[in-house]
Amino acid sequence: MDESILPTSEEVGIGVEKEQGENALPLTVPSASKNTEEIPVLSSFQQTDQIDIIGNDHVTTSPLVDEDSVPGHPLRKVITVSGFGLASLVAGSNVAIKQLLLPLQISLLAPHTINTSFTLVATIGALAGFIAAPLTGAISDRVITRWGRRRPCIAPGIVVAVLGLCGMAIATTIPFLLVGEILAQIGIDIVLSAVTALIPDQVQIAQKQRNLISSLNGIGPNVGGVIALLLITTFTNTRIVAQGYFLLALVSLVIVALFLPVPREPLAQDLKEKGLEGQAQQRSPFRMREFFQPLQSREFSFVLLSRVLVYLAFTILGAYTLFYLRGVLHFSASEAAHGVTTFQLLSTACLIVTAFLAGRLAQSIGRLKPFVIGGAILMAVGLFLIVAIHSWPALIVAAILFGSGFGLYLGVDILLIFRVSRSEANRGMHVGIMYTAIFLPLIISPLIGGFVLNTFHNNFSLLFAVAASVSVLAALILFPLKTVK
Repeated sequence: MDESILPTSEEVGIGVEKEQGENALPLTVPSASKNTEEIPVLSSFQQTDQIDIIGNDHVTTSPLVDEDSVPGHPLRKVITVSGFGLASLVAGSNVAIKQLLLPLQISLLAPHTINTSFTLVATIGALAGFIAAPLTGAISDRVITRWGRRRPCIAPGIVVAVLGLCGMAIATTIPFLLVGEILAQIGIDIVLSAVTALIPDQVQIAQKQRNLISSLNGIGPNVGGVIALLLITTFTNTRIVAQGYFLLALVSLVIVALFLPVPREPLAQDLKEKGLEGQAQQRSPFRMREFFQPLQSREFSFVLLSRVLVYLAFTILGAYTLFYLRGVLHFSASEAAHGVTTFQLLSTACLIVTAFLAGRLAQSIGRLKPFVIGGAILMAVGLFLIVAIHSWPALIVAAILFGSGFGLYLGVDILLIFRVSRSEANRGMHVGIMYTAIFLPLIISPLIGGFVLNTFHNNFSLLFAVAASVSVLAALILFPLKTVK
């Protein structure tokens, strides 16, 4: 694997506590004047006590992985990678809700105020998730339990999500539906934030597996969305929306139950032995400024903004595909439901292929920027095609282009995030902040969509042109990155 994807010598200073005897591994901290000095890569069998990672503002100490914690059996590695891939599918509930169930349910509950009601419910629900994700990360950074730091957040998160989905299923008014959406969004986002924060804890299974897990985590929501849409349209009656919600609740609960035993997370005793338990427990309570501290890093801010814009383009297209099929192509309700499923199936199939290709090529050539920039541009091409040609065949081609571009972006997206954020002590919070790049578009997209469609008389061409322009901007923002090739 090309080591250029990993932190460079300018960004990482290594100080090793020398061991007694012949196993001592002296390493030299790179001097500020030598920009090209190489740092030798430690074998997983060359163990030291701790490694100092120098971030933008301060030095944090993180443990190197003990040899006996490495899941050496190939089956264990397969189970670990598969478990994370499975857990990321839970995010598919959000896709199915926003693209199918919520539009259908609102059209039944408030047929005369569809755009306004959808904007209200989707925006407030996304705002709840926007707040929940970084809070979850910050809590898991501070709490040490016998079950680890992240998993105690996952279990209650899925319970809240199931309660919310069941509440949406039985909702008979928009306010009732809104409460259910808030609970479902909070629960799902808690699960996803905690699962993603677990990924760096699994680096002991080897960098290649970590990269694979990162790719799976990136494409999981889209793959999960397609699976959820297929399950709903195949096994439920789309005229009875409640069936879809109950099915999502059941599947999500089963997935999380299967995932919880999988990750090998540092437990309280392990952290105590490494001197990190007290560090976590002695940390100060939450302060609002902590959540904005990562934004002091120019590159972190650029990556965050690019991610927001890419997901904004994705959520605009996803949220309004069904409305486009009904209002522009004049599909019936059942035809539109199956049309959304077909669109997502093609888009996600291309996404999976290009995401894995991007992940492998990124490892081979040691570069990330060409994939995220090229992916965002290709997404814009697909959106501009929808703007130019209003037909079902054009929409199919757009699905292929958009999905392929999104896959290129997501294939290295998580790696890019970890590349610009290396604070061990605040890892969970940083991941939660990065997840706001998903939740913030869920807040903004209904507002943009509602404004454009209400102001310009259901002008879907203008709406998708806005989404395409946003995707182009997401690509341009990444050009100034210096530490990422």
